[in-house]
Amino acid sequence: MPSLSFHHRISWPRGGKISVGNLKIIPGITGQAIHDDNIYMKNGSDAGANRKESDWIYHLKPGLMLDYTIPERGSLRLGYEGDWAFYDKNNDNDWKNHRGNFALDYKAPGGLLLDITNTYSRLEDPYGSPDQYAIGRISKRWENDLKSKIGFLFSENFRAFLLYNFYKQDYRNDDFDYSQDYSDHEFGVGVESRFMPRTWGFLRYHYGKRDYFTHRGSLTDQNDADSKWHRVNAGLTWDPAAKLQGELNVGYEWKSYENQSTPTGTRRDDIDTWIAATMIRYKPTTTTTLNFMITRALRDTGADTNEYFEDTGVGIELRQIILTKFTFIVGANYSKNDFNTNNREDDNYNANVGVDYKIQDWLTVGIGYNYKEKDSNIDINDFKDNQFIGSIKLVY
Repeated sequence: MPSLSFHHRISWPRGGKISVGNLKIIPGITGQAIHDDNIYMKNGSDAGANRKESDWIYHLKPGLMLDYTIPERGSLRLGYEGDWAFYDKNNDNDWKNHRGNFALDYKAPGGLLLDITNTYSRLEDPYGSPDQYAIGRISKRWENDLKSKIGFLFSENFRAFLLYNFYKQDYRNDDFDYSQDYSDHEFGVGVESRFMPRTWGFLRYHYGKRDYFTHRGSLTDQNDADSKWHRVNAGLTWDPAAKLQGELNVGYEWKSYENQSTPTGTRRDDIDTWIAATMIRYKPTTTTTLNFMITRALRDTGADTNEYFEDTGVGIELRQIILTKFTFIVGANYSKNDFNTNNREDDNYNANVGVDYKIQDWLTVGIGYNYKEKDSNIDINDFKDNQFIGSIKLVY
């Protein structure tokens, strides 16, 4: 499954001036102007494929959310996010993304619990995948990410769940990107016990399976990187109204491959390692929000190879409201990609800073700066990228 990150979470807009009974209708639109000094995220080592190129990129991001409150039971949300990107000089790179979001949180009178989220995306952006594929290149693909659980509240302090997760990605150009088409299924069980008023401890077990479904040339069902895994996770989770929100989540994974050899006869070895999917939000006051993230995952780079890497990351972000109208945002994250081939190691650095000014409760303008760097012991993978951003956002 793709790992968590600050920018990959579902971002539900805050608004609600339009309502019909328990239904809120929240439209919004954001405009951005970004000066990017390395749009292809290359190292500039030559004037060809690795050239550095700067450009202005203009984004138009419409959105709409329907938020239906089920009194004393939960909520149902449906949302759409779009992102149209227009390049000033390199307009052959123009792209557009579409995302549809669904979330259901329901607690039945008899103790039945439902929690389902799903995001369907049609993407073209050049920011690649968590598996480090196609960074800097426009690549058309779609993906679906489902997380679900059904449970029962046996008492005010104990609940148990059946868990199911599904992820699928499918690239449009099968002749070029065929090694990236796969689907993941995960089945699991979990128990949670409350030991503080808004804090629960949990233990979960998952069994998962990955299937690569597009084959070309010498790649077949008998030599692709289909795999199975077992993982156990434990940690803490908090009720939505608590000062702490999210999960402290760490665990261990055992992964095995169905085919022991690649199309060229290279051996695939089974793997086991610790994992993490921690995302915590802390609100010590009404004006201060601190986000903290720890991630660790095993990532295969494609169906036709034995290559994988251990992806370990940590991140922190501060949002501080100043004088009621200004929001100061600063964040940084670091991840290390440790590959099993060629002794490759990548260090990834990201930092951001910005200020938003709320002109009205429905109108916000902002400025910001983002920095990205990949420092690899294989120089061809290095790059640095600076982005300067101006934005205007309307959410009603």
